[in-house]
Amino acid sequence: MSDQLMAEGVTAISYHLTPPFYSQVSKRSSVFHAGYPQDIISTYLDPDFMESDPIPDHVMSIGHVMTWKQVIADQKLTEKHQNFLKVSIEKGFIDGVAVPLFGPQSRNSYFSMNFGKAISSEDEAVVRPLIGLAQSCHRRICAIINQAGESLPVLSEREGEVLYWISRGKSNGDMATILAISEATIDTYIRRLFKKLNVHDRISAVIVGLSSSLIKLR
Repeated sequence: MSDQLMAEGVTAISYHLTPPFYSQVSKRSSVFHAGYPQDIISTYLDPDFMESDPIPDHVMSIGHVMTWKQVIADQKLTEKHQNFLKVSIEKGFIDGVAVPLFGPQSRNSYFSMNFGKAISSEDEAVVRPLIGLAQSCHRRICAIINQAGESLPVLSEREGEVLYWISRGKSNGDMATILAISEATIDTYIRRLFKKLNVHDRISAVIVGLSSSLIKLR
């Protein structure tokens, strides 16, 4: 999905994979980023900083798409919110699109798109189909999570390490080098992971791992 969005002018995205009934900025939320520099990701994923983000929970409560500036103007900001926005401006944030995504059994998620510029009504024709794409991908993620079931799979320490590096986009060769084992052994661990997580591909394995708190993208 991220490649399709980037092709349409989106410079960066974030997606909050959050358990039902939890805040989108809680410590239980796993956040996937694409397109942001590592220093911004590290800053945002600090739990105290993320919890001061005034945008995700507010747009979820409103229930429809808004720009970041609209969300900020629509609420009374606390001192923590204002400090969050100050840091965001210092890091070059201008405006973006805040999208509430709704799924079955209250499995709802916050999604945002950064275009690197102020958003206006002239951008609606570009933004609208991208929102539809995000909602479609969210429904697929919900289906994968539901298919995996409610029981937490038990992973060995090495399986957990392999799953983590899969979530970081590493190839079998990369993981073999990092973990100092053969590619054939990595392949064996991946097959075991797929069986335990009841999935058939890497993306689904990462989704189940995130939703089960087996891994966190940091």
